[in-house]
Amino acid sequence: MTDGHEEWLRQIDAEIAGTLPLPQRAALARHVAACPRCAGARVSRLELEASFARAHGEPHALAVRRSVLRGRTLVRWAAMALLVGLLAGWLAHARWGGPGPGTLESSRATILVH
Repeated sequence: MTDGHEEWLRQIDAEIAGTLPLPQRAALARHVAACPRCAGARVSRLELEASFARAHGEPHALAVRRSVLRGRTLVRWAAMALLVGLLAGWLAHARWGGPGPGTLESSRATILVH
């Protein structure tokens, strides 16, 4: 990260150490909210600090959970979307009916004539 992020990374380290002044913490928070690279670096450093704390015997060290869309969740959402689509199609067919007894082309011609 040699494109101006070194200063932000130093500020992240100072924030985690608790030595960053409040105005700089506010500026860092605004930057981290807009910069995914720095946000990832901050989370990684927080996880590193938490793992060090756990390794030194502090069982209640805060671990930052990363939100991950698991495969099961994705399958459940896809199944739910498919079910909703099938239900909507069935209800629409029950309400308005299908294309009729003829072929699709004849029903289309009937619609155009009327």
